[in-house]
Amino acid sequence: MKNRNIKIFSFVLCLVAMLFALGLNRTSAETPGVTVSGKLVDTIKNIKVTNNEGGNLDWELGQWATFRINADFDLAGKNVKKGDTTDLTVPDALIITSQSFEIRDVNTNEVIAHATVDKDNKKLSLTYTDYVEKHSDTQGSFFFYARIDFKKHPQQGEVPVEITVNGETKIGGKVTFKGVGDGNPTPLSKTSWVNDNDHKTVTYTISVNKSKQNIKEVTIEDHLRFTNASYVKDSIKVIKGKFSFEAGEWVFSNRVDVTDQHPVTISEDGQSFVVNLGDISENDQYRIDYDVRLNYEPVDGELLKNDATLKGKQFETKDVTNTAAVQVAGGSGVGYVFTIHVHKVNDESQPLAGAKFKIVRQANNQVIGEYVTDENGDITVNALLKDKYILTETEAPAGYTIKEADTVVNAEDFGKDHKVTKTIVNPKEQTTTTTTTTTTTTTTTSTTTQEPTTTTTTTQEPTTTTTTTEEPTPTTTTTTPESTTTSTTTEEPTTTTTTTQEPTTTTTTTEGPKPTPTTTTTTTTTTTTSEKPGPTPTTTTTPEGPTTTTTKPGNPGDSGTTTSNGGRKTFLPKTGEAVATGVILIGVAILSGAVILKRKISNN
Repeated sequence: MKNRNIKIFSFVLCLVAMLFALGLNRTSAETPGVTVSGKLVDTIKNIKVTNNEGGNLDWELGQWATFRINADFDLAGKNVKKGDTTDLTVPDALIITSQSFEIRDVNTNEVIAHATVDKDNKKLSLTYTDYVEKHSDTQGSFFFYARIDFKKHPQQGEVPVEITVNGETKIGGKVTFKGVGDGNPTPLSKTSWVNDNDHKTVTYTISVNKSKQNIKEVTIEDHLRFTNASYVKDSIKVIKGKFSFEAGEWVFSNRVDVTDQHPVTISEDGQSFVVNLGDISENDQYRIDYDVRLNYEPVDGELLKNDATLKGKQFETKDVTNTAAVQVAGGSGVGYVFTIHVHKVNDESQPLAGAKFKIVRQANNQVIGEYVTDENGDITVNALLKDKYILTETEAPAGYTIKEADTVVNAEDFGKDHKVTKTIVNPKEQTTTTTTTTTTTTTTTSTTTQEPTTTTTTTQEPTTTTTTTEEPTPTTTTTTPESTTTSTTTEEPTTTTTTTQEPTTTTTTTEGPKPTPTTTTTTTTTTTTSEKPGPTPTTTTTPEGPTTTTTKPGNPGDSGTTTSNGGRKTFLPKTGEAVATGVILIGVAILSGAVILKRKISNN
C-alpha cells in the first residue's frame, strides 16, 4: 500500500509540474502587442446655429430646409495626439445632411482632422492627424449642414439645438419648424439635390398633378438658369404613377416608365426641353426625372436655379423655380461669403470716380454684375463664393485710358477676413502735338516779244530757257508765302529765265517747294503699379520636444485604451524566461520521481 501511495504521489507531482510549466508558457504566448487607440478630447469652444450663408436664422424652416451648425475648436493645452477623437452628436429631432469632410490648414492645405459623418447615429467624429503633433496651439472652425427630422418631430414649434460633445451637452441655439402640414398638393412642383459623391451632377424631379385635376393638352417645359451645364440626355425619364402623402412626405408608387409614349425634345442650345403629356385626368399623375451635368466643380453655397412650366388648354399656366444648393461641409473658413474691393486711382494715387467694371466668375462665365467706382474710387462686391473672378474695365473716367489687361482674383487671394482688395491705376490720356511747316517757292515768269526772235532753249535738271528780244516788255511776278506781289517792268533788253525741278517740255516750269523736315516729339509715360497683396497668413511651427509618457493602470471606466486580454490581468511581454523555467521544473519533477522509484526498488 505504501509503495502504491508513493507511485501516486510521484505521478501527481510530475503532472503538477508539467501543468505549471504549460501555464507559464501560455502566459508568455498570450502577451499581446500593446494596442493603443486615441483618446477622446473635447476641443470644442462654442457652437452656433446660422442660416446656410452663415448669417442669422430668423425664419421658420420647412421640412426639407437645411441650416448650418458651426463650431470653433482649440487644441491648446489639450495634449492632442494623432488618432485622438472628438465626437459630436446632434439631438434626435435633427438629421445631419452633410457628407464626411476634412479640416485643413488654410495656408498649407494639410489635413488637421478627418470629419466622419454617421447619419444613422446622428454623429460627427473628428479624428486628428499627426499635424497636431507637429504644430502647437492649433485652432480653427468647421461647419456642417442639418435639417429637422420631421418623422420624429412633425409638429410646429421651436427645436433646441443641443450638441453633445464627448458626453457633455453644449447649447448651439434653436430653430423654428413650420411643421409637416398636408404636403401642399399642386399641379406642378419640383425638387432637386446635388449628388453626394459627385457635386458636378444635379438630379431634378418634376411632379405633375399631385392636385388630381383634369387638364387638356398638357405640356411641360424645363429651363436651365445657369451656364456651363447641360442635360444628361439619356437620364430624362417620364414615369407614370400615384402620389400619396404619408408620414410627412410624398410617396410615388405604382411606377411605369412611359418615356417612349411622350418623347422629349431638347433645344439646340441644350438649355431647355419640352415634354407633351396630352390630356390628363385626375387619375393621371406623372414624374419627370433627369440629371444635369456641370462642366466645372461647384463650390459650397452655390445656387443652381432651374425653372419648369406647365401649360394646358383653358388652364392657367403654372411656373415653378427650384434652386439646388451646393452644400459642402468644411473647416478653416471654407464656405463663408467673400468680398472683392476695387480701388481705382491715377498715376498720382488719387482716387478716380466713374470707372466702369464688369466682374465675371470664371468657372461658369457668370456675370456677377457691372459696377461704377464712387467718388473715393471704390467698388465693393459682397456675397461672393470663394472662387476665381475676372475684373474687366469697360469704361475709363474722362481723360484717362483703360487698363488693357484684365485683373484676376484667385481663390487663394482672399484673406482670413474673407476679403481681397485690388488697386488698379488708370494712366492719363497722352496728348500728341503735331507741327507743320510749309515753304512756298517763288516762281518768276518773264515774257519778251521782238522781231526777229531768236530762241535758245536748254532743258536740264534744273532746266533753264533763255529768250532774247529787241524790244521787250518784261513782266515779273513774285509769289511769297501767305502773300503775292506782282511787279511789271519795261526795259531793253529783257531776259526771261524759267527753272523747273524735273525735266519738262513746257517753257514755263514752277519749282515745287523743297520738303521741309517736320519733327514731332511724343513723350510716352509708362506707369507700373504694384498691387498690394492681401494679408499674408503666417504659420509658426514649434517643434515639439521629447515627450516622456508614464502610463499607470487606469480606472475601469477610463476610455482611450483598448486591449484584447479578455478581462485577465495584463501579462508581461514575452521574454522566453517562462519556457525555460517550465523546462527546469519538469526536469526536477522527473528527477524526483526517478529517485523515489529507485529507492523503492532498492528496498524491495
